[in-house]
This record gives sequence, C-alpha cells and structure tokens, in this order.
Amino acid sequence: MKKIGITGGIGSGKSVISHILSNMGYPVYDSDSWAKILMNSDSHIKKSLISHFGKDCYINNVLNKTFLAQQIFNNKENLTFVNSTVHPIVKKHFLEWANNQNSKFIFIESAILFSSGINNIIDKTIFVDAPQEIRLQRAILRDNSTIDAINNRIKNQLPFETYDRSHSDFIIQNDNKSLIIPQLLSILNNID
Repeated sequence: MKKIGITGGIGSGKSVISHILSNMGYPVYDSDSWAKILMNSDSHIKKSLISHFGKDCYINNVLNKTFLAQQIFNNKENLTFVNSTVHPIVKKHFLEWANNQNSKFIFIESAILFSSGINNIIDKTIFVDAPQEIRLQRAILRDNSTIDAINNRIKNQLPFETYDRSHSDFIIQNDNKSLIIPQLLSILNNID
C-alpha cells in the first residue's frame, strides 16, 4: 500500500482532487476535518489547549474556535504551540487509519503536508496548482470572505507553497483548462 499526500495552497482544489479519488474508490484522509474532530475529542489536545489558553478554549466541552482563532491570529508562538500540539496527534491518527485500509493507494489531504512533518510518513506527494487569480475567486466563494483577507492568506502561504511545490513528486494543474482525471490517472500509473 502506498501512502500519497495531496497538498497545495488555499483555493488550489485539493478537496476536488480528494473527492475525485474518493469517487474512484480510493480511501482519502482529510487531515483538516480530522484535526477539528480530534481537537474536540482527544483528551491530550484538550488538556494542552486549556492549560495554555485557559478554560475559555472550550465551551460545554466543545472547542471555542472563535476564541482560539483570536489567540493565534498574528501570534506565531501561539500558532506554533497549537500546531505542535495537534499535528502529532493527527499524524498518529492517520497512521492508525491507514493500517485499517485495504487499497493499493491511500491518500491524505493536507495544506501543511511538509510543515507538519506528514511528508515523512508518506511515499509520494501531489501538489495541486492553480493560478493565483483562480485560487482567489474559489476561496472568496467558498469562504464567503473578502479579497483582502484571502490575498493576505495567500501571501502568508506563498513561501511554504514554493517549497512544497518544488519538493512534491507530482503536480496537478487545476487551472479550469487542464483536465484533472487524465492527470490523476497518469500519476497513478507512474507511482512505483
């Protein structure tokens, strides 16, 4: 069984690729969704966040996302703390999930595949790429956000994306012109 990572910046279309793969019958682990679930269910994460940020981090045993977002917004130390608390648990959960799969290929979707260290536990990586103007339009529609807010997120991600793109094994162009399925099939046929 090969473990394959799917990564790319905001609005690149990682979830579209994951959805297609899932429809093709491949198991796909959505690390973002699982991180949210684990932040509400894993006792180690909960204890760590409460210890660091205080009891306001959870309301009625449910993560107070607004409060946590305020704590990490423009605070790299707090963001690093949250990432170092959550990412190891997500990696562990993914490996447990992977052990229960029965497929030639399994996939993990993660915007932070390299910076979280998930790249160290997978066999190959696919970077989903799209022009910035297309990514911007997709993210505005998806997040119901402003151009400035999305542009700021893209600018903050650019150094990581450059690294991720250059270190990925395969690149899918999701530019509204190139056909995705032939690109995916070519990648699947070329994974050794």
